[in-house]
Amino acid sequence: MTRELYGSGAAHDRPAYDRPAYDRPAHDRPNHDRSGHDRSAVRRAASIKDVAAAAGVSPTTVSHVLSGNRPVNEETAARVRSVVNRLGYVPASLARSLQAGSTSVIGLLIPDISNTFFAELAKGAEDAAHDLGYGLILCNTEFDADREDRYLGMIRSRFIDGMVYASGSPPSRRRLEALMGKFPIALADEEVEGLSGALIASADHEAGGRLVGEHLRALGHRRALMLTGPRDLRSGASRAHGFRQAFHGDVVERAGDFKEESGYRLVAELLDEGGFEGRTAVFAANDLMAFGALAALREAGLSVPDDVSVVGFDDIRAASLVNPPLTTVHQPAYDVGRTATAQLLQYVSRGEVPPASRHTLPVELKVRGSTAPPAASR
Repeated sequence: MTRELYGSGAAHDRPAYDRPAYDRPAHDRPNHDRSGHDRSAVRRAASIKDVAAAAGVSPTTVSHVLSGNRPVNEETAARVRSVVNRLGYVPASLARSLQAGSTSVIGLLIPDISNTFFAELAKGAEDAAHDLGYGLILCNTEFDADREDRYLGMIRSRFIDGMVYASGSPPSRRRLEALMGKFPIALADEEVEGLSGALIASADHEAGGRLVGEHLRALGHRRALMLTGPRDLRSGASRAHGFRQAFHGDVVERAGDFKEESGYRLVAELLDEGGFEGRTAVFAANDLMAFGALAALREAGLSVPDDVSVVGFDDIRAASLVNPPLTTVHQPAYDVGRTATAQLLQYVSRGEVPPASRHTLPVELKVRGSTAPPAASR
């Protein structure tokens, strides 16, 4: 007769070292540490089940948190994201892409999707990406530097093949240099002071400013108000420089933020201060600020173009629909976005780092009903 060594032979009566692994305390199981964590997860890639078990949720909940397709309680979502980061979990589809050396996804950062100039730029970028088999993640910063920082941090932590950057706030060279060490970047419409090795696609902003100065001078204007964009943005500075070169007259400058409200406010303030006296022309560095200027002049009882001529920049769709139709500089927003993206992906698709290069697209002055010779010369 066989003698039972451990009484009844029930598993709970056996010493821990002789019990089946599933019936031992977590720290006594094979491949587990004293805290009960599975050490085998260190040796193999974490799975969605590993994340779910560690976060105390179902694999479906993990999937919803990562995809964003379904709402998940914020506390639960934060716990899942923390486990994902700790375990280094990579979704299977992304892992396959990474093994192939590409995710076929790029980022696009723009300042204002409601501005049709940037909407056209985004469309050009998306079309180029689509044609080359790439997806695109759109980030809209609303001209907010803090929001832009958050988006750049988010992009930095994601697996993307490159980024097209169209800044609306003064960009940080150091911040972009750090990103360029992670993936290639193309600058669309804006340059970044001191940033070397960048691929740039933009309209000829300085030439556009010259066209405006030449046009207003040829009409006989000698005193003007110029509404610039943020002072640290290269595009606005280039437009202002070109205008001063060609206008050769008395120019008062006021810095706006490329939004309609700032164009209205700056003109209204100058009218209230009496500083507009004798000025017969307004050059706004974009069409939205020009629309604001038109509204402020109209409220002050001034007629455009009989009393004051107004010129914008961009030639967004509404420019030809306002009353009077706006004289403006047409810059090819769609082509800027498409060129920046196509040039970037030309190198990304070959696994190469894009060399420093500049692609300057021509601009054109669209003369409409908002400009005329000053009343004194008629």
